Amino acid sequence: MRLPAVGRQAGAGLVAQLTQGAAPVGIVLVVREHSGSLALAGAVVGGLSIAAGVSRPVQGRLIDRSGAAGVTVACGVAHPAALIGIVGGCEAHLSGWLLVGLGAVAGLALPPVSTSMRVIWGAHVAADERTAAYSLVYLVQELAIFTGPLILAGLIALASAGLALVTLAVVSGAGTLAFAAFVRVLSGGKMSGQTARESVLRQAGMGILVSIAVLVGAVVGGLDVAAPTLAAARGAPAASGLLIAALAVGGIIGAAAYGGRRWDVSPPRRLAVLLALVSAPLWIAVADESLLLVGVLLLIAGLALNPTLTTISLLVDQHVSEPSIAEAFGWLSTGISGGTGAASAIAGVLAQHQHDARAAFAVAALAGVTGATLATVARRNLARRPSGG
Repeated sequence: MRLPAVGRQAGAGLVAQLTQGAAPVGIVLVVREHSGSLALAGAVVGGLSIAAGVSRPVQGRLIDRSGAAGVTVACGVAHPAALIGIVGGCEAHLSGWLLVGLGAVAGLALPPVSTSMRVIWGAHVAADERTAAYSLVYLVQELAIFTGPLILAGLIALASAGLALVTLAVVSGAGTLAFAAFVRVLSGGKMSGQTARESVLRQAGMGILVSIAVLVGAVVGGLDVAAPTLAAARGAPAASGLLIAALAVGGIIGAAAYGGRRWDVSPPRRLAVLLALVSAPLWIAVADESLLLVGVLLLIAGLALNPTLTTISLLVDQHVSEPSIAEAFGWLSTGISGGTGAASAIAGVLAQHQHDARAAFAVAALAGVTGATLATVARRNLARRPSGG
């Protein structure tokens, strides 16, 4: 935080990412209100999510080649414009395909704020301070994802879902443009002018790390289904928001605590332990479905979840050459979002078939255990630094 512009980047980055958690909720409310179709609402959100996952490596490669500022400015204009277009399209009764297309544009242009922060801050601190730097990245992102839906809910109470989404899109866009301006202060608007030497996924360790990222995303995807399923089964659907909030609060505390100290244990060993700590409380949730206990268990799992992501970022930093580091972080985002979507779909089918939340919790717990096992088996490979890296 003592580095020039880091505090301003963190503040602007938080505002820029408000739509990450709020936009899907707002889109569902707006599209369903005007069309009456929950299926169409889901398709628009799906278009946004899939496009965001696909675009992250592309955005990363652009950042590697020309810097973060220009990419962020373009996204800061296109992303809010697409969200506003969805609201306007619903008002004008545009066809569903156009709305899905606008959702895809919003996803393609989702600002790469976290990727940019990881690259810039990682380049400006010593290696032993990168745990703190990457923890701050995830802390900012988690706060944005936690805060955005709350702001959206407050705006809806004052006006309407459409106006709330438009307002949040404008605010997020302004935050993104401010972030781009602060990026220029610290990085000169450019991270690397070099061209990546080889495919990111072929660089040592990246295949393993992306696979683990998919499994971490699967933990989140399973819980996204398990929480509302459990709450609905207990006759308290509103509690689903509290359960997810407990996971987010755990993530915020975990990121702050993890980044607040120096660690002697190597990142590969830390990763295996953290994944085990994520999955352990989820197995208890499979056996006991008390709302209060599950809320506590999700908070405990959240304590290790953001440190897990931070540690994966540290390992990417060690294994990927500088000319392609932003693209590598983009692949992590793609892996996480892909794992989240796949696990949500699997958990939804299993939960509906068995009529309870245990199957969804089991999907999340199994993903965590699989990730811990993979990290343990691959520990020596992950500990081995590439020559010249």
